Amino acid sequence: MGFVSWQSPLFNGFIMGVIVLNSLVIGFETVEEWKQAHTNVFKALDEFFLAIYTMEFLMKLYAEPKGYWKSSYNRFDFSILALSYVQVIMDELNVGDKILTPLRLLRAARTLRTISFIEGLQVLVTALIDTIRNSVLNVVILLTMLMAFFAVVGYYIFGYEEETGDKENWGTLSTAMLTLFTFVTVDGWTEIQKDLDKRPYSQWFTVIFIFLGHFIFTNLFIGIIIMNIHEATEKFISQQRQEKEAVLQMKKDFLFQRQHDDVKEMLEKQKNSQYSNFEEMTHSFQETLRHDDFVIMSDPCANLTWIEAFLTTSDHLDLYMHRCQQIQFQVANVLADMAEMKLKEQEQESTPLSRGLQLFMRAKAGLGKKTTP
Repeated sequence: MGFVSWQSPLFNGFIMGVIVLNSLVIGFETVEEWKQAHTNVFKALDEFFLAIYTMEFLMKLYAEPKGYWKSSYNRFDFSILALSYVQVIMDELNVGDKILTPLRLLRAARTLRTISFIEGLQVLVTALIDTIRNSVLNVVILLTMLMAFFAVVGYYIFGYEEETGDKENWGTLSTAMLTLFTFVTVDGWTEIQKDLDKRPYSQWFTVIFIFLGHFIFTNLFIGIIIMNIHEATEKFISQQRQEKEAVLQMKKDFLFQRQHDDVKEMLEKQKNSQYSNFEEMTHSFQETLRHDDFVIMSDPCANLTWIEAFLTTSDHLDLYMHRCQQIQFQVANVLADMAEMKLKEQEQESTPLSRGLQLFMRAKAGLGKKTTP
């Protein structure tokens, strides 16, 4: 019985199916009626999924004891598995719902394990993390500084006055920052602007901040993410292409080496006179070919083995052509001799009258051809 590798599509497809089923069970468990009626069923299913995840972890760790921990996605899967065991232990100890409730909520993180099995999602997640770590952080800092500046300005313009100030939206620095965040997202800012229309020049304040915060910084943030995702996708496609080319090159090298060995063996047998004729040699070489072999046509004339085999084959063809011509000449000479002997016998058996009649008929036929226009 063959062993199924943990990197095989069959194994990954099975784990993906288990993750999807586990996600569905977690979703069904949120229905209060089903949870109360089937408590033991949900508990048994959770233990079943946990057992499968444990077996997956042990198989991967057995296959690559050191390489398993080098992957960040494998470490993420292990952390989710460890939290699941912590939840089971705490549940058995009856520590209370205050501690178990957050641990139960973390079970939903099992659905994020699909990232470990889909390369496209890994590319997107890696691009987002690199974007936030390298480029977006500077944009966020600039946007925060801009919001802090406008929050102070908005506090003194709209919320500083005790009687007429808008304390709900601009009364403190934190509420002003929250109001400006609403302006940045451009969601619900019109209701806030209705209260600001009572004050002069409030429209200019709103328009300037929305232009800077939303149209410039927010779009810059989105543009950087899109650019980095595009670069990561192109890099991923390039890596896949290089891997395919490397695999194809390995196949080509293997085929070249095998064909070289086959031709070399054929030539050695030919030198040792193990073949009775050329047909037997070509038939033996044909048996070494496979119907699924790749046909490599790149610079075959530069291959010394191919040149040697071609020259040897050409010599054999010339030799057999010469022999065929000799046989044909011999057959033609034998047939000509047989025909000549038969004509002599017929001439000897024929009478003088018949010979004169034959000469007369030949002369008449010659005259008829001359007189014909």
